[in-house]
Amino acid sequence: MNTTKVLIIGAVLAIVAYFVVSGMKGGPAEDKAKSEWFSKLDANKDGKLSPEEVKAIDTDNDGKISRDEAKAYGIPAAVFDKMDNNKDGFISQEEMKTYGG
Repeated sequence: MNTTKVLIIGAVLAIVAYFVVSGMKGGPAEDKAKSEWFSKLDANKDGKLSPEEVKAIDTDNDGKISRDEAKAYGIPAAVFDKMDNNKDGFISQEEMKTYGG
């Protein structure tokens, strides 16, 4: 009986520790989605997006990223919405800095 309680408590603590360490920011699915599109853009693999790397998404060269441009590059709509701080439907260079741009 005591062994069962110890195992249950251990499992609960492991789950809690996982969420604390991951910061409870959307969990592994969002992290995986970010890593896929971020890795695709981060050409020099320095963990940051330079203005030159961000330009790869900006296919119409207007200096900002539209929802369609982001979608074409694999950035999920939920991530786009999170990055579009002023909710104007575009991600500016300033807003991209939130993600290391």
